[in-house]
Amino acid sequence: MIGLRRVLLHPGWCFCILASCASEPESELPIAGTPHGSDRDVQSLYARAQAADQSGKSKRAISLYGNTADKNPHSSVAPAARFRQAQLLEQRDKLDKAFETYQMVITLYQASSLYAKARDSQARLAHAVADGQISDKLLWFKTAPDIKKIVSMLATVRDNAPRAPSAAKAQHAIGRAYESKKSKANEAITAYQDVVDNYPRSLYAPEAQYKIGQLLTMGASKGNQDNSNLDRAQHAFEDLHQSYPNSKRAADAATKIAEIRSREIQRNFDIAEFYFKKEQNSSAAVYYREVVRKTTGGPLHDRAKVRLQSIGTSE
Repeated sequence: MIGLRRVLLHPGWCFCILASCASEPESELPIAGTPHGSDRDVQSLYARAQAADQSGKSKRAISLYGNTADKNPHSSVAPAARFRQAQLLEQRDKLDKAFETYQMVITLYQASSLYAKARDSQARLAHAVADGQISDKLLWFKTAPDIKKIVSMLATVRDNAPRAPSAAKAQHAIGRAYESKKSKANEAITAYQDVVDNYPRSLYAPEAQYKIGQLLTMGASKGNQDNSNLDRAQHAFEDLHQSYPNSKRAADAATKIAEIRSREIQRNFDIAEFYFKKEQNSSAAVYYREVVRKTTGGPLHDRAKVRLQSIGTSE
């Protein structure tokens, strides 16, 4: 039976071993949070991506461009790699992924010359989806794009540059997206109101103000709700006419104001007639007087005066 031997190390040997371990280059040790690729490796990977791209192998190029940016996000070629990846994804109709990849460029490379191009490309894509220009290419949806997805994309575009003209355009597009859904009228009004409140000097503010009045008018129903919505619509058109007198919608607003007033007069006359037929003359007189007060002439004005005379009540 062979016994275990005690191994004794000379102190000098221990020093040599420790020194040898300490002499190992620090670069071999992984450091948390640092890029895991040398510049040479990244450049080589980027060159392979470009070669695949130029050969028309877009699927492989997308993967290689993505790997390039992932390997070292701080490399000099990372912004270009990520941007080209987004472009190729868009060309292959991978619009959801393309949108997100443009966002990577926007978020990580604001100092890059590609930052503005990424913003513009992402905005163009979002508006095209919202306008239904490429709905048949939305491969991540089996049916038409969901309103929540459209609003989310447009909100991202808006928030990427909240003080730029693109923000007002995106917010206005959110209003139009909601307006296209009959059940989303309230959301559309809120979205358009955000345009007026947050971007009052933008080209989209007068149109948004007009849309608010238009939606309130269209959404008016019979009864008290009708009167309330008509009042709000009239105020919206009046605000437009006062705040944006030189806009293209100013004349349209004036026309709508006249229509609402006419509609209100007709409604007052109809209510007066209702009470008159029930022989509730005091109630009828209240509404006949409103008709006379709000008109200077015309058939309803004359008929209301005749009714007041017939029930023995002054104007």
